[in-house]
Amino acid sequence: MFFQMQAISPIILGLTAPIALTTGAITSLVAASISGAVNYFVLLPVTQGIKEERKKVAKEYSGDELELKDAPLRKSFGQSHGLSLLLNMTNVLGTLAYGIYLSKGIFKYIPK
Repeated sequence: MFFQMQAISPIILGLTAPIALTTGAITSLVAASISGAVNYFVLLPVTQGIKEERKKVAKEYSGDELELKDAPLRKSFGQSHGLSLLLNMTNVLGTLAYGIYLSKGIFKYIPK
């Protein structure tokens, strides 16, 4: 659900913007949405597959043999999880950048 919201909420924000969006604002929302979509459609299935494989290996092996079979799976899981965290950060920064663009645009309409 979290990754779905990461992918969809920037689109909703862009469609409901109270001002005309600049190229920077649109770019930040696109980056945020793409990072959520990659997390959901690519990394989530990969990570879940690795977790299932680790469970299968844990049932079949024990001791040193388990360690030998599980070590590459742990490494793969760590890599995919780390990439997911990077994409989470991209989503947060894209949304933050959009907020900055939005606030600059709204402040133009406030009388001084």
